[in-house]
Amino acid sequence: MGRPPLRPPPAGSGHAPVPPAPEVLRALGQVLGPLVRLLLASGIDYSRLSVELKPVFIEQARAELRRHGQRETDSAVSVLSGVHRKDVRSWREGAMGQRIAAEVSPIAQLFARWLGSAALCDSEGRPRALPRLGAQDSFEALARSVTQDVHPFTLLGELLRLGLVRVVQRDAQDWVEPNAEGFVPAPGSRELLELFGANVADHASTAVANLLGQTPQLEQSVFASGLSPESAAQLAQLARSLWAQARRQMIAEASRLYEADRGRADARQRMRFGAYYWSEGDEQAAPGDAQAAPGDAQQEPAPDGAGAPT
Repeated sequence: MGRPPLRPPPAGSGHAPVPPAPEVLRALGQVLGPLVRLLLASGIDYSRLSVELKPVFIEQARAELRRHGQRETDSAVSVLSGVHRKDVRSWREGAMGQRIAAEVSPIAQLFARWLGSAALCDSEGRPRALPRLGAQDSFEALARSVTQDVHPFTLLGELLRLGLVRVVQRDAQDWVEPNAEGFVPAPGSRELLELFGANVADHASTAVANLLGQTPQLEQSVFASGLSPESAAQLAQLARSLWAQARRQMIAEASRLYEADRGRADARQRMRFGAYYWSEGDEQAAPGDAQAAPGDAQQEPAPDGAGAPT
């Protein structure tokens, strides 16, 4: 059985109702399916996962207590999270280890700056090849603008290892050419796993905030079924084109605002803007079955609270 929410809001308070536990579990089962597939493929079974989940429940229980102005005692954390008090105490003493938010890697920062600088892109907004050395508009200058702690040659070596750039000779000079697909680490790499964790976590945070009636956040999608494989592939290409345009615009504006906010005491916000496209065959559907025409699948509540998923 699920525990009741802390300090239930009084009737008519304007707070969104907390979703019923059985319905939350049903939805969570759908969300967890692909994640369990990843766990099993990685050799992680249920027993191992249950151990790793303890610190997560403890940390989120502490955050929930803080949000409600309650003390973070071991007993309170244990009651809310369901984790035994001795495990809570062990976590607090450091035996389990506390998670630390990972910083954006220099590689990801470098690519973002490469995409966001008009001087480093062509007329269509695509990152252009850069001379490897030089004090301005070069890979060396770009790398040093991102970090002074890692040598540009070391960053270049990592980019080459990941297959994100290549070095070519032009006019007896080394030029660094970016991968046309942008920052897309190789399958199974540590870099791709870091992106997976950050992207899925922020997407989930957005959806959960909307479910709990917090400030509405953008989370929308378009859904359709009854498509041929060729049509699905065509839509996939369209999605990539739309994302490339939106990514360039967002990086350019985010870079401008970052520079404008530099040095401000309240410049502590972070953001993430992304896109995805998923298509699969419905093996159990038969010709003539009911099909869904294209339409919005809207998770973002309308400003007046009248919006509903469709």
